[in-house]
Amino acid sequence: MNEVLPIAAQGVARPLLRDADHRLLVVEYNATAAPYPSGRTIIDLFRDQARRSPNAEAIRFGDAMLTYRQLDERSNQMATHLSSTGAGPGRIVVVFMEHSIEVVVAILGVLKSGAAYVPVDAATPKGRLAMILKDIANGTDGRAPVAITQARLQSVISPSLADIFVLNADFGPILNQPDSARPSAATPDSAAYIIFTSGSTGTPKGVVIEHRSLVNYIWWAARVYGSSEGDAWPLFSSLAFDLTVTTLFTPLVTGGRIVVYLGDPGVQSMVVLKVIDDNAVDIMKLTPAHLAMIRDRNLETTRLRKFIVGGEDFKTELARDITNAIPHPIEIYNEYGPTEATVGCMIHRFDIDRDQSASVPIGVPAANAGIYVLDKAHQPTASGTIGEMFIAGDGLARGYFNRLDLTDERFLTVSDPRDGFSKLRLYKTGDLARWNSEGRLDFLGRADHQVKIGGARVELGEIEARLLKHPHVQECAVIAIANSTTTPATSTVVQMGDVEPPAAEDGIARLVAYYVSSKPLTVADLRAHLAEELLGSMIPTHYVCLERMPLTSNGKIDRSLLPEPMAENFQPAQEFAAPLTETEKTLAALWCDLLKVEAIGRRDNFFDLGGESLLVMRAVSRMRKIFGVDVQLRNLFERPTLAELAEVIDGMRWMANSKGSPLSEGPREEVEL
Repeated sequence: MNEVLPIAAQGVARPLLRDADHRLLVVEYNATAAPYPSGRTIIDLFRDQARRSPNAEAIRFGDAMLTYRQLDERSNQMATHLSSTGAGPGRIVVVFMEHSIEVVVAILGVLKSGAAYVPVDAATPKGRLAMILKDIANGTDGRAPVAITQARLQSVISPSLADIFVLNADFGPILNQPDSARPSAATPDSAAYIIFTSGSTGTPKGVVIEHRSLVNYIWWAARVYGSSEGDAWPLFSSLAFDLTVTTLFTPLVTGGRIVVYLGDPGVQSMVVLKVIDDNAVDIMKLTPAHLAMIRDRNLETTRLRKFIVGGEDFKTELARDITNAIPHPIEIYNEYGPTEATVGCMIHRFDIDRDQSASVPIGVPAANAGIYVLDKAHQPTASGTIGEMFIAGDGLARGYFNRLDLTDERFLTVSDPRDGFSKLRLYKTGDLARWNSEGRLDFLGRADHQVKIGGARVELGEIEARLLKHPHVQECAVIAIANSTTTPATSTVVQMGDVEPPAAEDGIARLVAYYVSSKPLTVADLRAHLAEELLGSMIPTHYVCLERMPLTSNGKIDRSLLPEPMAENFQPAQEFAAPLTETEKTLAALWCDLLKVEAIGRRDNFFDLGGESLLVMRAVSRMRKIFGVDVQLRNLFERPTLAELAEVIDGMRWMANSKGSPLSEGPREEVEL
């Protein structure tokens, strides 16, 4: 059992809030009780909708489509097959698939069987997938889980770690199963899904979400965002990112439809541009980084009328730019919530006239959620004072899969004698926040070493743990830096009550790895080692070799004294080769400016140096302006080193000069920034 911690602790130097302030901050701000079908599961809600609109389109991928009746029947067949393999309540099924119609069939089938699904991104390295499969087996009496995948991904899964089931677009393996509905095996207390997030110990940790929590969130989201029959939502973000839960289930319980998008391997984040260009959806959930990618797109004729933004700090300037770029009225929502609170627990609708601070507020609590900003003594902080955010309510996760120790550490039980409640369960977020004068919450960053990369939560400790597994790495530290500067973002230690932490100008955070080694290592060595178990977004872009780590007086690494990743200590991926041609030199200067590094060699890779999706677009746009040729996105992805791309540009310039035209032939991608 967790220790019962008093919110209003006695004997603390800081005085308690006045009763009126306490009532406002603790009671009135959290008066969020709202009815929802707490006795039902998410599958019950989907079946209700399938009965209401059986012939309506439920999901589309290119020319392929399923109606609600067909989706219900296919997922019934999937559930029957899974049940025959032993899947059911208390069991776990891994879904390792690319975006497709069949992945939605698989997820619904798992839920109908009574089991919980574990979404794993199709780009997950084999080593990391193995860690997740082993963790599931260890937490379920050693039994290997079922893993649903597609033929093109099957080789990534070790047969010794999972019972592999291949489901392709023809649904061949399940067509012989009955398509009639089976009695629901799940209950509101059953686990619906487990999302594995970055873990500080070096092992991903699984967050267990129950049906009741999922139903509470989706019921609230459907009403707040006004999803209705016929509304189209794009499924383009990673299934392993809980932001996608909104896109997956909200349309399916309101009569909307899912439009599936699949990006090219290695260019998945660029698919957001296709969503915008197709102009086939009405409501879109995405990260601020995604939204920034479309800021300078032509949005005058877009049918989109609602944006739900989450996963990262959302800058007011970006929200204002999007609002001004679209001629018709639109709604932009900033939704906040950790995975442990079932996707979203706070909401703010952007107001272009009222919201004037640097970041859009994260707003007010969602239905049946409680938000408490507490100091280190677990006392509520006064309005305007920074504290750590704690979350209560029906959206809280069951805990961490097979990690009772971590569950007890992050999910606390508190009491407050002034309000008469006791044993209130709270999740300790590690996020800093403060209530503003309008009764809305401002998000102020992290209180620990956790960061957001592309909207996904990354524990720096997990990267450090993997780095230390290298036989020649003796010590290491990983920090995040803002793209606008090479100063370590962690060099300013933010204490409760101090100024808010620095943020990247463009929302892009970079990772820098500092290490002490027993023998010389190249970045290529280190990146290859990290890539065996870490997602691409978790692999540092900068590497600095030190003779020794700076230490505090108590012997811990002093992150504030880590040197900036400058030219004199920056570790190149291979021996430095200076740019030779004028094109290479001009291109190197451009890359240095974009990537915030001091020197780039002709063999350096744009993406290895930290080239993210938004930077790709900026690079292409600026190359077009500088060189006067129609550089394409694919040119950078196919020829990512400086020398290779310079050669492509020289070829384009020669062709343009020989034809007397400043632009090469072929379709032009609109990426002007």
